[in-house]
Amino acid sequence: MPFWFLYRLSDVTYWIVYKIIGYRKKVVRQNLANAFPQKTTAERILIEKKFYRHLFDILLEGLKGFTLSMEELQKRQQFMTPELPQQIIDKGKSAIIVGGHYGNWEWGGMIASTHTSSDVVILYAPIKNSYIDQYVKASRSLYNTYFWSSPKAPRAFKAYQDQVATFVLIADQSPSNPKRAHWLSFLNQDTPFLKGPASYAFNYDIPLLFIDFERIKRGYYTMTISVITETPRNYTPEELTTMYAQKLEAAIIKCPELWLWSHRRWKHSR
Repeated sequence: MPFWFLYRLSDVTYWIVYKIIGYRKKVVRQNLANAFPQKTTAERILIEKKFYRHLFDILLEGLKGFTLSMEELQKRQQFMTPELPQQIIDKGKSAIIVGGHYGNWEWGGMIASTHTSSDVVILYAPIKNSYIDQYVKASRSLYNTYFWSSPKAPRAFKAYQDQVATFVLIADQSPSNPKRAHWLSFLNQDTPFLKGPASYAFNYDIPLLFIDFERIKRGYYTMTISVITETPRNYTPEELTTMYAQKLEAAIIKCPELWLWSHRRWKHSR
């Protein structure tokens, strides 16, 4: 499917699913109202419309990613910090890259291996349909990239404890067990965060990095990696989680339409 047709299809999907069906519109509006109480209703509606257009673009771009060459991906997902995480790998250490459902995280994970000499281990939420799940892993397990389901994350870190690896995690999901979460103020709301990335960084003494995206134009993004800390044991897992959340919050405030507002991030209370 050529990109021009893909985006025509995205436009049609936007009008049907957003304008007519109103998919999760109440959830999105409530999330935006809670996160940006200082903005006017008109300002939040504008973010909402931009978000839905971006949402349908990245859904179709994710499917397009199955057939894109690495050369095409690198052209469309430009790496702004090519020295990371390789600088850390060169020191004989593994690295954990943590991000959110922001920008085009699918393409970001697919090209991560082009900027590190180590294996790239992507921890992901498995798809319930086993055939589709196997297809996704087979299609994207290229260039020393390996997919481990999130429930097997402890086994993944243990398997690589004697060799360097680059771990990639998306960590802004709502925890299934809020009693085990780390709670903090995030986008003006009391928010539970998964402890996993920070705990693995602390327990295995792995430097923690953050991945940020910027949308240049339709189908073109930049990807920037920054260091949260190279010495995770100087902090508690709770402090590491807070440091990650602050970076994610700053990215969302900078360009809110690139975040996944349709998920029920605040369905739990403390």
